Amino acid sequence: MSQEKQERLQNRLGPQIQEFRETCQTLQLATVDADGKPNVSYAPFALLEDGYYILISRIARHARNLLENPQVSLMMIEDEAESKAIFARMRLTFEADVVLVERHTERWQAGIEALKVRFGEIVDGLSGLEDFNLFRLEPTQGLFVKGFGQAFQVSGDDLVDFVHLTEGHRRMNEDQGVKSA
Repeated sequence: MSQEKQERLQNRLGPQIQEFRETCQTLQLATVDADGKPNVSYAPFALLEDGYYILISRIARHARNLLENPQVSLMMIEDEAESKAIFARMRLTFEADVVLVERHTERWQAGIEALKVRFGEIVDGLSGLEDFNLFRLEPTQGLFVKGFGQAFQVSGDDLVDFVHLTEGHRRMNEDQGVKSA
């Protein structure tokens, strides 16, 4: 892709991605335990320059999974009630590295403060509980899907690139099997 096309794509989609992310309050989390068993959950988040911050209890399975296997897939997805096409809801997904944030550090304070700004005083109560850990999720690569045929690769720092679809949808032909759409 030419530099000019790349810049136009970034200028058009960058703000859309940012606006979409700001409408989301939670991340869907796909984690895996030490035995490779998957788990899906969610957590409220705050975004800072160095990643997504979540505050979750070690009692929860997804927190234990993050401690055992510090890799996660995360997703923000358009509300079902607002979606024009339920089969093609807008979504932003990332693969991410997981870092446990140590208490009483500058990073802990910044993460907790960002969560308080978004979610209020409940964060003070939760962060004061011994079993709650603060995790930083550092996105590595992702995908922004606007709808059917509109998928864009996204880097960890929100740089956008078009994903070339090499295989499109094909319509079934009753007599002869599959044919092109």
